[in-house]
Formats: sequence, structure tokens, C-alpha cells
Amino acid sequence: MRWVQIAALSASFALWACGGAPDAPAPEVVTPDPTRAAAAQLPTLSINTTNGVAVTSKDVYIPATFRLTGTSDAPLNEGTLEIKGHGNSTWKLPKKPYRLNLTTNTAFMAMPADKHWVLLANYSDKTLMRNDVTFELSRLLGMAYTPRSRFVDLLFNGAYQGVYQLTEQIRIAPDRVNIPEMKVTDTSATAITGGYLIEVDERRGQDFCFTSTVSGMVFCVVNPETLRDPAWARQRQYICDYIRQTEAAIFGKRFANRQTGYAGFIDVESAINYYLVNEIVKNVDGNLRLSAYLYKKRDGKLGFGPVWDFDLAIGNVDYRYADKTDGWYIRTAPWFARMFEDPAFQSRVKARWNQMTTDKTLDVLFEHILTRWDYLRRAQVKNFQRWPILWTWVWPNRVVTGSYDGEVLAMRDWLTDRVRWIDAQYAR
Repeated sequence: MRWVQIAALSASFALWACGGAPDAPAPEVVTPDPTRAAAAQLPTLSINTTNGVAVTSKDVYIPATFRLTGTSDAPLNEGTLEIKGHGNSTWKLPKKPYRLNLTTNTAFMAMPADKHWVLLANYSDKTLMRNDVTFELSRLLGMAYTPRSRFVDLLFNGAYQGVYQLTEQIRIAPDRVNIPEMKVTDTSATAITGGYLIEVDERRGQDFCFTSTVSGMVFCVVNPETLRDPAWARQRQYICDYIRQTEAAIFGKRFANRQTGYAGFIDVESAINYYLVNEIVKNVDGNLRLSAYLYKKRDGKLGFGPVWDFDLAIGNVDYRYADKTDGWYIRTAPWFARMFEDPAFQSRVKARWNQMTTDKTLDVLFEHILTRWDYLRRAQVKNFQRWPILWTWVWPNRVVTGSYDGEVLAMRDWLTDRVRWIDAQYAR
């Protein structure tokens, strides 16, 4: 693996916490692998709002047209859409993320057709790839659905805005979260059981949210999105009761019983995979606080996923001990803390980790990082000309390296140490 080849160069990138650029000379540039293809340019997504109106709100859609061209400038897609702001802390940063609602279902670059997409800015993540890398880990672990994405250059009203990640929005659909979409008439004993898409979200970003009096977790129903409406009262009651029953099972005296305990309400395999994805990258928001999705199948258990929001993972944060490569983090979440009290759950997590080691899942992940670095090494130059932040601390960076190569190496090194620490715990 070429990571070994370039590992010796890691020390040449001086890592510092904050403040102005040091007086040291610019870091040495790692020589790219000539056998790998770098994108001379990315596909270009051009969005032009009506009358050039700026997007200033996360709530109000603005009408616009779009055109996607390939690397040879040949048109791939074009049409009309609505656009608004996206994100929470990321929306406050200079490089804005966006949500797109297309007029017609559109298949972007071999991704299944849909109307609903997100443009991730990845401003705080100077590798531009932490979301992409963690999505790949989710796929390697076999989670039921992981958002697909492609990198694009974004032109907004004619002005270059940088490298963006065009990503599927998490929603119920056959090619996304593949569960039945609830209708208001679905009130029979079977139909009322699903499907539901839920986000654990302390910010309460959906129309209907409720706080557990047991765990303190905030559950927001993404779909059905009109659950507060009186017509949906029976479905609202059902999903609230199911969450309460789930927590009663998790925190009850017989919580480890396979029929009446947590395993009777939760898809344990999905919980283990979700746990490992977030624990490996030490996702600061992944301990069932924010951007944690759950889904309830019809006549089925509560599943974990899809995974989302990793720009502050893999050592790109300077608080809550999430910057350190040692220490458990996700298992401090109320549900996981309780499940880890069950020796059977502990054994299944350890077995899954050992399986990942045997089948070299993480080796494949590191190779993916390398491939992405090679792919983006040209496109990132223009991005950081538009946003000259490589020498600048951007909230909440753990380190500032002064170069794109340095950022990728810092991420790689952090993840290497993190994997070693976890492996050492399971070797005991």
C-alpha cells in the first residue's frame, strides 16, 4: 500500500493548532502516483437563479435553472430546480451548502434519478473528502443504504464557488431508504407499522419532534413529514409508542432477552454497523445527538442508518475529546451504553471488528483515501484559490497544515492511529 511509501513524508508537514501561518518554509509536496488518474477537471454544475437572486435562506426556495457538463464540457443534464440553503453550523460558513429540489427526476452521473439532492460544501474539511470516505466505510460494512455522491465544480450565477459534493438527500424512495412511504390512510394493524424515517436531532429540525423522558434523546420524524397534522394522529401515536416501547426494552431489567429486550425492537446488525462506522471515525455528532437516522420498516424492527454528516469526523474537530485517537466515544450514547452492558452485544461487535480485520475492510478504505487524494489533487487547487484557507484555522479544525497534501496526510495518520487503538482494545 503506497501509504507506507509516503508515511515518512508525514513529518514534513508541520501541524499547528491555530493562529497565523508559521515562518517555516512551505511543506514539501508529496509526489502523486503517475499510474493513477487525476481529474484534470471535475464535471461542472452551473446553477443560475431567476434574475441572479442570492440564496440567503434555509427555508425559502429560489427558482433556478441548472446545467451539468462533463469534463469535456459536453452537456450531461439540464433543467429547472428550486434551491435553498442547507445545514446548521455549515450554513454559517462562507462557502454555503445547498439543497436542490429538481422539477423532474434526474439521474446525475449514474446515480439513480430523483428530484432531491444536496450540495455539500465541505468548507471546514480541507481534504474535501471526509464525507466521501465515511460513506465508503458504510458501504464496505454493508449498511442497507448509503448516500451516493459525486464531486463537481459549482458555478453559481456564473461565479466559481469551488469543489462541491453532489449528494443524494436522505429520503424514503426505492433507490434510497427503501421502505414503504406512509399514506394517511395507512391505519390498519400492518400498514401503520411502517415506514417511518426518523432523525435523532437535538436541534429539532423537523415539524414533529419529541424528547424521550428516559434517555433524553430527541426524535424527529422526517417522514411522514406532516405527522403533526390531526389526520395523522394514529401514525403519530404509533411511532411515539414504538420508541417508548423500544426504550422500555433497552433500559428494562430484562434488556438482554432476545425476544423482550432491545433485540426485539432493534435490528441489531444495523446498530452494530452504524456503531462501528461512527466509532472508527469518532464522529463528534454521532453519539445519537445529531444527524443520526433511524428507519422503521413495515411490520419490522427499528433500523440504524443511513449515516450522514462527517465533515467534522476523522480528527477534524478540537473539542469533546473527539480530536484524540484513543477512547470510546459513540458507546457513550444512552442506547449504546446500555447495549454494551450485554455481553452478547459486546461479543457481536468484537466479532464484526475481527471480521473487518480478516477481510481487510480497512485496507480497502485506506486505498480509497489514496484514490480520492489522487483524483482531487488538481481540482482542489482552484477550490483553495477561491477559498484560501489552507493556512487558516477554520472552526473547528484540530490542525492546520498549510497544504492540501498535508491535510490528507493528517487525516490518514489520525485514522491509522485510531484503528490501531481500537484493534488493541479488541486484542485484549
